Amino acid sequence: MISRLLCIPWTHSRRQATRAIDGHRAHPDRNASRFPVEVCENIIDMLYSFPIMDRVENARTLHRCALVCRAWRVRSQRNLFYSVVLHNIEALQKFSAVLDNGPHLCEYVHQLTLMGRTLHTTASPLSLLPIALHGKLPKLQEVTINRVREDEDWYPSASESESAKSLQYLPLHPRFALYFSAFTTVSGLYIFDLTFGHFNDFARMINSLPALRRLVCNGVRCVTLGPLPFNMGPRADGIHAPARPFASNLRELSLLKVDIHCVQRLVSACGPRLSNLIVGMPFFNDTEMVLLGYSTTEHSGGVDLSLCSTLDRVDIFLEPESVTDGQTLDQFKAMLNPWGSDVPLQNVHLRAYYEHKFARQAFADLLGTAGRVLEALVIDSSAPPCADGEVGEQGRRWEIWIDLYDWEVWRDWWRTHVQKCFLTLGKSAEFRMNFNPPRYNWYKWQDSDALPPIPTTTT
Repeated sequence: MISRLLCIPWTHSRRQATRAIDGHRAHPDRNASRFPVEVCENIIDMLYSFPIMDRVENARTLHRCALVCRAWRVRSQRNLFYSVVLHNIEALQKFSAVLDNGPHLCEYVHQLTLMGRTLHTTASPLSLLPIALHGKLPKLQEVTINRVREDEDWYPSASESESAKSLQYLPLHPRFALYFSAFTTVSGLYIFDLTFGHFNDFARMINSLPALRRLVCNGVRCVTLGPLPFNMGPRADGIHAPARPFASNLRELSLLKVDIHCVQRLVSACGPRLSNLIVGMPFFNDTEMVLLGYSTTEHSGGVDLSLCSTLDRVDIFLEPESVTDGQTLDQFKAMLNPWGSDVPLQNVHLRAYYEHKFARQAFADLLGTAGRVLEALVIDSSAPPCADGEVGEQGRRWEIWIDLYDWEVWRDWWRTHVQKCFLTLGKSAEFRMNFNPPRYNWYKWQDSDALPPIPTTTT
């Protein structure tokens, strides 16, 4: 158990945070444990995980570790405050009071997660968050806002103290964006299963963070689309041009289960600065969203990458509906075709969204169909051959990546099937396969417990 935990890698930011406070380490009690205190500290450091469900459980464990002995307290406390999870207004107020009483803890906090079932209620803690924590988190890097749906049984049910009037969307103070802008060090914003009253509320939250470089949205909805915000429109050479570009530092944009109208607006506004874009296919159409104020002059249909002059990587998450909806493959090619030729190497990553929705063979068949579209696109975008028959140097170069999560015994099976999907890429493209073990349950295929077929041999 100990050796397995010690093999889990840290993130670079966590290493830096550890070095910064190593000088505050408590002196260990030699009689407290048979293990050297450094071994215990390494195990405590492993109590960190990306999935929210694991973070909640790890926080409980770290609370217990902090009470074991003096030698464990500082290390457990540092990890406990590195990534803080708050569930309601009461927890937010208590956390704010703890920081007031222990100012040295403020610099420990690098990640803050607000989650629970109260975000869409009159007791939503989000509007209070930037006010209660104003000026208290000088090293905050990431903010995650995760609404837990009623059908998710892994999260505890709301207690009577948490009961409040349910709302259709997230209640935000009119000046929320102004207060939120005080988080000047936040470079990552992660939003899951939230509904905004208007798209403008969503856009203002994004634009309020001056250092934002990564935006991840999954299941984000808007009740009303409304007109295009002024600072998201095309820049003009005149007095009506926005003072600065929308989300001027944003480089990585991930939009899954987000309505296509919202995706189009965000890609158009941020495209000239993006280096990485993640989208799901088929594109999501929110039939419940009111299109009041939507201009017919805005780009319709798919996603336009013609403005993405610095974009060098596109990740496409394929859903099972890609096989049956009849439009996905056309949208797939239409999105990639105008991708700027100024980028010397264009990386396209394909993966399942998510593996548990597919059987292995079904996804391999879908990759075969996507492969034919990509091959045609690569051929069309290549420069005409030179006199000696070689491909011209000015043609676009592509790298096609297939990102797979599966057990090692399936590696050869996948490589054989995936190579068949890209037989004629030619000299203008390279094919690569990323293969990793499934980390979580949603990375496991429907036939996860099956074994690969035994190759037949002829004598």
